[in-house]
Amino acid sequence: MACALASAPARSETLLALAGITDATNDPSNTYGWQLEFQEPVSRQLDASLSWLNEGHALGHHRDGLATQLWLGVPVWRNRMEFNFGVGPYFYFDTQQESTARGYSDVHSVAGLASASLSLNITPSWFMILRVNGIYAPGDVNSIGLLVGGGYHFGRSERAPWGVGSESDGSPPFARQQIQLFAGEMIYNELNSHQDRTVGLEYRLALVPWAAWSASWFHNVGSTSGQREQIASQLWLVDSVLGGRLSFSAGVGVYTPLGAQPPGQESSAALSGLSGLRVEWCWSRNSSVMMTWYRSFTNDDDDRDIITLGYGLRFGG
Repeated sequence: MACALASAPARSETLLALAGITDATNDPSNTYGWQLEFQEPVSRQLDASLSWLNEGHALGHHRDGLATQLWLGVPVWRNRMEFNFGVGPYFYFDTQQESTARGYSDVHSVAGLASASLSLNITPSWFMILRVNGIYAPGDVNSIGLLVGGGYHFGRSERAPWGVGSESDGSPPFARQQIQLFAGEMIYNELNSHQDRTVGLEYRLALVPWAAWSASWFHNVGSTSGQREQIASQLWLVDSVLGGRLSFSAGVGVYTPLGAQPPGQESSAALSGLSGLRVEWCWSRNSSVMMTWYRSFTNDDDDRDIITLGYGLRFGG
């Protein structure tokens, strides 16, 4: 995926959002579903995509996750309409109901995702889309999703020549270092979705135009576990448009609590995985606002969603 994004030709990226219904094989009734996706061109007819897919609340299952797909596009009807067929892995997190003292388990696995889309261009940039997703998850629930939505094609002139941002007037690129102050909500992946508030600080360094590294500190304001401090380290894949003012990032790394486990508390994992999706808007050369959706995943049924809004300040060379 990283190689595809780094070597793609100068064709338009695409951002789209969809919502609809999900039909799971274990549930006689339908539930909701939604998907956010970013596509990057690989060749004239092939695109690579990165998306977050939520399959709603099927019977005994709350499943969502990260999907990567390779897409084949077939233009029709004066190039205003296009059929697209995509396939790829779906790395999912499934909170499953169980008849245990805890009452649930957080299952992590990989499924196959096959999709078919029909899109209609309304303007040169905006389009409408109809999509069918088929998910095959061995040992888990299979599902079919029917989603509708819209999207935006970024033109060639809107693409940033550097992942860390640069302007078309010949001025130097944005600074490579950044400090972010953030606040948000931590949502535990339980059947009742218990929430805590969180605040924190992040240092981020652009390594190359399309990749960055970050170190983060989280303070969970309302946590009752006694371990309120966590730290994290992540590597990020970055792409920018609109002359570097708008950027999209996908990250993966590790997440760990600070301090000893309080007496009487149920033991928790010393090290967890941490994925993240981020949208950042640079409203001046050195200042930006960003929204980040983290997902921590463990082997002890203590997964969490962390959704934050932050202010970033760039500095240094």
